[in-house]
Amino acid sequence: MTKNKFFLIVLCAIGLASCHTINSNRILFLEEGQQLALDTLVDNTAYAPVERGDILNISFLPNRGEQKIIGDGKASSSMITTDQRYLVDPKGEINLPLIGKIKVEGKTELTLQEQLEVELSKIIKQPYVSVSIENERLLLFSGKGQGTVIPLKNKNTTLLEIIALGGGLKENAKSQEIHVLRNVNGIRKIYRFDISSISNSKGAQMVMRHHDIVVVNYYPRKIQSALKEFNPWLNLTSSGLALVSIIMRFIP
Repeated sequence: MTKNKFFLIVLCAIGLASCHTINSNRILFLEEGQQLALDTLVDNTAYAPVERGDILNISFLPNRGEQKIIGDGKASSSMITTDQRYLVDPKGEINLPLIGKIKVEGKTELTLQEQLEVELSKIIKQPYVSVSIENERLLLFSGKGQGTVIPLKNKNTTLLEIIALGGGLKENAKSQEIHVLRNVNGIRKIYRFDISSISNSKGAQMVMRHHDIVVVNYYPRKIQSALKEFNPWLNLTSSGLALVSIIMRFIP
């Protein structure tokens, strides 16, 4: 084998090994020309179903919660009240005092609240119940390699507000290709929005839900990415070739 052929084989091997690293930090990226089955947004409420691992904040009081309003700070010994956090277990259940284990997975806060009022009415007089998901959040991928977990502190947080909370769109982001992945009745549905102009502002007002995933498509800039990610391999190649050159001097 000649020295030229040996050098060529080394270069090819290094080049092939580096190819798979180009754009290797993509997350839920939509390739050019790829088609998605998009759904039509019908329900635009913020109430998402409870899922396993969620933390529920539940409080209840008797007499329609009158103590919550007119309470003088002195708790009556006969008053039944609770205000605690409950982790939804792997079975989708929580264990409540006075009631016991109850299935909550798949129910909204409002549905669960109504159910608890019915159950507690058998035990206490005119129960007042409040239910909220304490750890509501969503995932935002706003550009190449950019990901953020955003807490949902308000029930009416919109898509545009989420993008603003995430620092806005990155330089190479496609504002006309924003996808929202949402779990609806156990099925992951995909919605696409274009917020590139004022005429398309309706989509920006989509109310976000717990566990939503927002993905902003972007221009991959393949040449720039290739040069950036290939640079370490070039340094390795030059070092390798220098070493090979030294070795070849001792080969007759």
